[in-house]
Amino acid sequence: MRSAAMLFTLVSCGASTRFALAFASRKAPTKTASSTFLSASFMQEMTQNFQRSFSTAGKSDSKFYTIGITGSSGMLGIALIDELTKQEKMIGKPIRIVKLSRSDSVAYTKLDDKPLVTAPWNPKATTPHSVIDPSALADMDAVVHLAGENVATGPGPLGFLGIRPWTNAKKEEIVNSRVGPTKSLAKAIAACDTPTTFLAASGVGVYGCDFIGKSAQSADESFDVSTTSGFLAQLSRNWEAATADAASSKNRVVVLRNGVVLSKKGGALAKLYPIFFLGGGGNVGSGQQYFSFISARDAARAYVHIMNTSSLSGPVNICSPDPCTNAEFTSAFGKVLKRPTILPLPSFVVSALFGEMGDEMLLGGVKALPNKLLKSGFKFESPTITEALESAMKEEI
Repeated sequence: MRSAAMLFTLVSCGASTRFALAFASRKAPTKTASSTFLSASFMQEMTQNFQRSFSTAGKSDSKFYTIGITGSSGMLGIALIDELTKQEKMIGKPIRIVKLSRSDSVAYTKLDDKPLVTAPWNPKATTPHSVIDPSALADMDAVVHLAGENVATGPGPLGFLGIRPWTNAKKEEIVNSRVGPTKSLAKAIAACDTPTTFLAASGVGVYGCDFIGKSAQSADESFDVSTTSGFLAQLSRNWEAATADAASSKNRVVVLRNGVVLSKKGGALAKLYPIFFLGGGGNVGSGQQYFSFISARDAARAYVHIMNTSSLSGPVNICSPDPCTNAEFTSAFGKVLKRPTILPLPSFVVSALFGEMGDEMLLGGVKALPNKLLKSGFKFESPTITEALESAMKEEI
C-alpha cells in the first residue's frame, strides 16, 4: 500500500457610516493646475468605495441576505451551507441559501421565502441572460462559485483514490469545467442591474509547485504569478482571469485561492484516510515538499468572513498560516489516527505511475500564507496541521 478573492441612494445606516468614514479619512486634493483631474479621480474612488459598501449591505427590497452557491453538492459547498446555517444573520438580515443546480435551460425562477431553495444555472450558456434567470440573480447579494471538475479523479488504476495521470482529455475537461462556466457567470453578474459580491474559486496552485525544503520562500497574495510554471498554475491564471467581466465599481470580486481542504467527507484526505488507517501511510518522495492546507470548517468560516468584510477583494489565500511539509503532514496524520507511517512512496514510483500530475501534485509543493485574511481580522480555529486533521476527523463536513 502507498500514501498518496452616479452614487446610489443611502439605504442603511451601515452603508452611510462606512461611506462617511471612508470620505472623512481622505484628504481633499490640493487645488493645482491638475486639480480637475485629481478631483475627478478622488470622486471616482469615493464612488467605488461607497458602491462596494452598498453591495455588502444587502438588497434593500429583500428581507433576506441571499447567497447563491454553485457546486453546492460538493465538499466545499456542503461545508459552506453547514456554516451558513449556523449564522443567525448576515449584514443584519436572515440568510437565504440558493443551491444553484446545473441545467441545460434556464427559465423564470421566483425564489421562495425559505432559508434554503434551489434554482437552475447553465454553465454552458453563451449569453448572460441564459446563464441564470436575471430576476433570480438580481435577488442574490452574493454568488459563491465552487463548481469544477476534480483535478485528479477519473478512470485509471488508482483513479478511485483520487490520484491518476493527466491525459490530454482529462486536462481539457478540467479547463472546460472551470474557465468557461466562470466567464459565463461573470458576464451574467456584470449584466445584472443590482450589485453582487462574487466569490470565485481558484487554487494555491497558481503559485507553482517548486516550494521544496525548509529554505523555500512563502507566497502571499502579492506574489507575482504571471510566470509561475505548471499545468495548475496556468489553469489557475486562466480561471482567475475569467472573473474579470464581473469586476466593476458596482460589484466586489474575490478570488478564493484554496489550499488543500481537509475533510473526511471528501477531497484528498478522504482518499488517504483508509490507507493511513490500515497502516499504509508514509512520506511521498523526499517529504520536504510544502503542503498548504485548511480544515473544511475554517475554509467555510473564511468564506463567510469574506462575505461580511467589504474591504476584501481580489485574490485571497484560503489556507492555514502554518503550512507544513509532506513529512510533517504524514507524521501528524499518523499520530491523529494512532497508526504507523513507515511505508514511503519513492519519487521514481510517483513519476512512473502518475507523470505530470504526480510531479506537480504529489512531489511538488506550495507554501502559501493567508496575509489578507489575517490582516482583515480572521481567526483560525485550526491553524496547525494537527488541529486541522483533528477538526477533519471530528466534523461532519
